[in-house]
Amino acid sequence: MNRGGGGECVFITATVLDFVHAFAREEPRDALVSVIKGECRRTGSRLHAYVVMPHHLHMVLNLPEKLDQRKFMAGFKPRSSARIKPLLTQDERDAFSEQTGLNRNTFWQRSFRGLVIETPAFFWQKVKYVHENPRRAGYVENPAEYRWSSAHEWEAGRWDEAEGLSI
Repeated sequence: MNRGGGGECVFITATVLDFVHAFAREEPRDALVSVIKGECRRTGSRLHAYVVMPHHLHMVLNLPEKLDQRKFMAGFKPRSSARIKPLLTQDERDAFSEQTGLNRNTFWQRSFRGLVIETPAFFWQKVKYVHENPRRAGYVENPAEYRWSSAHEWEAGRWDEAEGLSI
């Protein structure tokens, strides 16, 4: 697991420490979407799909040749947590306090799940999975209604097979 090397298309899932609902409110969700897009721009990764759920996120992206998914996440996690932590309410910070320090993590779980996408069929299955996540959770009837997912960007024509999402 997590063997996605440079130049590969990968499906990544990251979960908040102890499943704390750090993204239950709009402000942290908006900030995480911004970080996802910013990290893709910064690293030269092509983002194809994403969704921010209350305690986890999914991304489908193509990594540049010189960046594997472990290095991507090693940069993404500290930058995203630094951006999100100041936005948390006291109750949300308190939910982390019991876990802070375990494995030296303070926001994200230590590991993440990363799968290499090796076929077009697997790519489309993962994009659909990412976009359907909010509907399956009961947040929306139409995935494009959930603004913390790329489904609305796809519907608006802001995805290109060669370039990914317009970020």
